[in-house]
Amino acid sequence: MNSLTDYSITDKDMNMEIRSDTLEPISSSTKRFVFRLDQAGYLDQNSVLLFKVVNKLNNTTKRVNCFNGGLGAIKRATFAVGDFIINDTDGADKIMTLLNFAGKNSQLRNNFDCWYYQNQLHYQVLTGINDKLTDTDNCGAGTIVIDPVKSGIGGDIDFQNGITNALAADVNSVPISNDADKNAQIGIPLGVLFPALKGRTLPLFLFQDYRVLITIEFNDGSKYVNGLGAVTGKCAPNDITYGDVKLQVDYIIMPSEVQNKDREMTAQQGGLNLTFYDSIKVEKNVAAVTTPGTTQVVEHRIGADNKEVHKIYMTKMLTDDNNGVGAKYSLYWLEQRIDAMNQEEYNVNIAGVDLFPENKWAPTSQYDETSNCLGSDIQVPRPVYYADENTAFSGLGSSVNGTLGRYKPLCVDLTNGSEGVLGTGRTIGAYPIIFKYARKPTIAQAGNYITSKSGALEVDYHLLVSKTANIKSTGNGTSVMVSY
Repeated sequence: MNSLTDYSITDKDMNMEIRSDTLEPISSSTKRFVFRLDQAGYLDQNSVLLFKVVNKLNNTTKRVNCFNGGLGAIKRATFAVGDFIINDTDGADKIMTLLNFAGKNSQLRNNFDCWYYQNQLHYQVLTGINDKLTDTDNCGAGTIVIDPVKSGIGGDIDFQNGITNALAADVNSVPISNDADKNAQIGIPLGVLFPALKGRTLPLFLFQDYRVLITIEFNDGSKYVNGLGAVTGKCAPNDITYGDVKLQVDYIIMPSEVQNKDREMTAQQGGLNLTFYDSIKVEKNVAAVTTPGTTQVVEHRIGADNKEVHKIYMTKMLTDDNNGVGAKYSLYWLEQRIDAMNQEEYNVNIAGVDLFPENKWAPTSQYDETSNCLGSDIQVPRPVYYADENTAFSGLGSSVNGTLGRYKPLCVDLTNGSEGVLGTGRTIGAYPIIFKYARKPTIAQAGNYITSKSGALEVDYHLLVSKTANIKSTGNGTSVMVSY
């Protein structure tokens, strides 16, 4: 009875603390910065990469793109322990936007993430006769277009004639000046850049005998920065630079008995195994379709031999939009977009067997598979994802104003439904994965807004794979081995 009425606290005090340090790069160049972390406590996923984008020219016609903002600045992010790579996120701008940003609703992106990335993309539905586009565009009331007032780029855009070039647009917010002190700071959490950190911490104190390095490589400005003094709407590759690049690192210092338990596990037989995800990027190309209306079939061998693969993400981009031909169509996305085709289908062949009984050809089925891979729906308006003829003919989106088929990844889920990392994906043997892809561009129609997406494609495959770091205590210190 006494134990039932005794409310005294017998638990031990938890003397956990968080130590925050601001780290300057130990080496740097124009677009590459290397940081060394202390081997103290646990690295928190909310540690932040901070930087400013600086305009080399004395004008205010530049701004990070409205879609993913400063997240598009990161070309590659590497997390290394000694000579071992924990994560090598190549193409971080595309894959980390897809995994950490595209699944959020627009309210969360525009009211929360914007303070980190400076993204600012709003849509509106045309309602009145004054909003009607030209007959050539065949769109009017009910068409979803970019809101030129609320978005980061807009200004005096004439819907009647469409965006003929970026000279008709203005920077509404957060212009990039040539004075770093006047520019807003961009912050990207390390849990966004590195899959191994997402939703967890890493015990840096176990790597006492190794240097822990984070390397950040930035994109050139043309990939993600608008330059409204140019017809293409993007700045020249070398018009911007980076300033005030640093890491704001949070080290979680747990009570000694907690950290000692992890140390004790490294002394046991087999040591301590840390399992996590890594991202592998494979670059491919698809040639242009010379005759629109015909089907083009390609097969890409994307490797992954002797690895456990969980997800496959295919991103693709029309190259003609990159070079200025039709660049007005991607003003708000620039090279952060993932172009949709008019008709497309895909399948994956593993060890000589197709994963799906028939190719995934229906846009709704492709959308469902993407939702399975992301764990949530892609939160974009329908015409931004779809570019099929039905969506185009309905006038729901407009090519001229940049909403039709701007963001459509193709994804494959290879997980078995179990929880955890190791043992929950598909183990690939000696035969590489073959990604089968087909597209059929529509025939462009004179006097109509239907355009043929028949140009050459730049294709990137991002594979989410299992990885293990084995940590052992030896008589000479700590031994670390990282493997797939």
